[in-house]
Amino acid sequence: MENRITLDDIIEDLTAVEPLLLNYEKKYKVRTPHFYELYKQGKLEERWDFIDWAGLYEIKRDREEAYEKLAIEALRQLPLREESALQEV
Repeated sequence: MENRITLDDIIEDLTAVEPLLLNYEKKYKVRTPHFYELYKQGKLEERWDFIDWAGLYEIKRDREEAYEKLAIEALRQLPLREESALQEV
């Protein structure tokens, strides 16, 4: 049986991981992408915090990538204004 991730799952995961990343950013006064670059280059000490922070960021990036693949259909289903109404505005 295949386990497919849904848009709801992705949105829940992203919503859960964002505050955790923010906590690390506040604690170390560094934005996550900057931290992650140093981490991937092996320039930081091995600490549980850093391993956890990097893992959370990798989850975020994976979910954002999955979202981009699945969101196309959701975007198509949004109710759009009629073309004539857009031209009048």
